[in-house]
Amino acid sequence: MTKRLVFWALPLATSLALAGCSAGSSDQVPNSSESTSPSDQQGNADEPATGKTLDAAQVENIASKLLEGDPAVQVIGNEQMQPQLSAAKNAKVPDGIKPEKCAELNAKYTVTDLTGSVAATSTSSSEQMGKVVQIFSLTDEATRKNVHDALALDDLEDCETVTIEQGGQEVKAQRQILPLAVKAERSLSMSTIMDAGGGQTLSSVAVQALEGNNFVLVTLQTGSMQPAELATQAVELADQAFDEIKAAQ
Repeated sequence: MTKRLVFWALPLATSLALAGCSAGSSDQVPNSSESTSPSDQQGNADEPATGKTLDAAQVENIASKLLEGDPAVQVIGNEQMQPQLSAAKNAKVPDGIKPEKCAELNAKYTVTDLTGSVAATSTSSSEQMGKVVQIFSLTDEATRKNVHDALALDDLEDCETVTIEQGGQEVKAQRQILPLAVKAERSLSMSTIMDAGGGQTLSSVAVQALEGNNFVLVTLQTGSMQPAELATQAVELADQAFDEIKAAQ
């Protein structure tokens, strides 16, 4: 199934909330031969997107390669993804987030409509770690702009620690923007530590990145490792995804 990144929680099913699970907006630094004006560094979502859009077979092939060799790998292709993306389009942003201003920040940076894309997801799971890698080749310029704008989050505005009401219980989450370098024009990465109860914590790192028409989302979660240990692996997977995308174009 597709994963839904909610601002303050771990990935849940279906839609995508870019607002919190991602990274301190880390736009790619231009080469010395390129212009270094602020507009070039930030990228302009109104300009035509660079890079070709991939088809369903290409996207699924890339997703399948990224977790090759991992245990219990499952790959979900575009045909299965589209009904879930359609359902996510009108999904409500999770409520029960406190403080209230943090719920508002979540809503501001949330993208639930990714129907304008060709998509695939690859997942793996073991006792140590769960991994989710998603590839979205964006076919609609409005969708691309929404993703581009959502990835601009660079300040949690005193919302690093929040509580989320889930199933009548309150869960505490601590989040931190991570200044990670990804091979993309714009990226966001964030770590989350959640209280899983019984003295246990659940750590996750989500890396989201946009390059041209292609959007990559990598989420790793574990109960035995710290976010810093996950970050390197998450960035490596994101970079590998963009390498595969470029090779396919």
